[in-house]
Amino acid sequence: MVHRFNPRSGDLQFLQVGPLAPHLIGFAALLSRQGYCLASGWGKIRLVAQLSKWMQRRRLAPNQLDEQRVAVFLKTCRRRIPPHAAGRATLALLLRYLRQSNAIPARSTPIPRDDLGLIEREYKDFLLRERGLMPASTKVYLPVARRFLAHRFPAGKVRPKALRASDVTNFVLHDSSHRGGQSAHLTAAALRSFLGFLVQQGRVQTNLVAAVPTVARSRLAGLPRFLEATQVERVLRSCDQRKRIGKRNYAILLLLARLGLRGGEVVALTLDDINWRAAELQIHGKGARVDRLPLPQDVGQALAVYLQKARPASSSRRVFLQSQAPYEPLAGPCCIGNVVQAALERAQIRSAHRGAHLFRHSLATTLLRNGASLAQIGQVLRHQHPQTTEIYAKVDLKALRTLAMPWPGGAL
Repeated sequence: MVHRFNPRSGDLQFLQVGPLAPHLIGFAALLSRQGYCLASGWGKIRLVAQLSKWMQRRRLAPNQLDEQRVAVFLKTCRRRIPPHAAGRATLALLLRYLRQSNAIPARSTPIPRDDLGLIEREYKDFLLRERGLMPASTKVYLPVARRFLAHRFPAGKVRPKALRASDVTNFVLHDSSHRGGQSAHLTAAALRSFLGFLVQQGRVQTNLVAAVPTVARSRLAGLPRFLEATQVERVLRSCDQRKRIGKRNYAILLLLARLGLRGGEVVALTLDDINWRAAELQIHGKGARVDRLPLPQDVGQALAVYLQKARPASSSRRVFLQSQAPYEPLAGPCCIGNVVQAALERAQIRSAHRGAHLFRHSLATTLLRNGASLAQIGQVLRHQHPQTTEIYAKVDLKALRTLAMPWPGGAL
């Protein structure tokens, strides 16, 4: 039996020394809420007490504590504290707690050292607020803008009004020369977005979007990678539902397999998005889109089992939490990808594609083979454009072979 960390205020008195002493009880309460076990909780509290004594010897006030001083402390006392990574994570949590309590100043946002950094920050804000992109999507767009500006203004002094059409074409030709077709296509799309932002902000006098060359790419050139229906069931059966983490992962995989959700949509799912009476799920999709999907019986049952028997107690409204303390919401779509990869390995299924989209493609393929139209598949997957679904017309190779014309001169 695992004993949870839940100390009384009197248990902490002997550690309340130094400038952080008044905050020790509150931090201990936070660790208790996050579900740490007895040993881990006391280890973290002792580390904070060491930091407080260290600050006392250097006559540092709480409001002087920041990431730089934490790094100095870890380096100075590395022989007397837990492993560096564990200590750094504990003190990062402490800094966040102290800032939320207004005990120390908020972390200052570094002022961009050059025009490039300033424009990049404004462009990111534009993508999030004006375009409604998810934070993960900005990681595709921002590097392209950074590469373009660095290529045109290598000295760092950015002058957008000096941009010409030739600068755009030269960058695309240079950048795409060492990239694959898909990567080059994404680069061109992101560059058009960035140039449109510059126009909207009045930073350029001429709209250069049309100057971005079209990157040759057949939208239907590749086949979507997918699992057969029997393989999907093998992956689902690989979850050990006797364990709490198995109950969680089974519910996650069912959402991917039965509803074709994206990884980010699973992460964003909250308790308020589940309408048990109407048997519906509210899904927060790409571009701030909100959809309602029917809740299949097996998915609803798996969610109910996880919520009742396996989900740690938490004030968070997110459905899926980490399986170990701290019991916080899953960090992002990469966590869903890790769940998928581990399940494929348990089921001994080898696949070139190992992310959450594997199940989305698999659902579409199964629907197609069962007679669903492309329009129906697009509705299930919530594609905004019909062209996105067209790639699945190439999936069923056996059916396509029956339509193939005989080769002239071949055997009858």
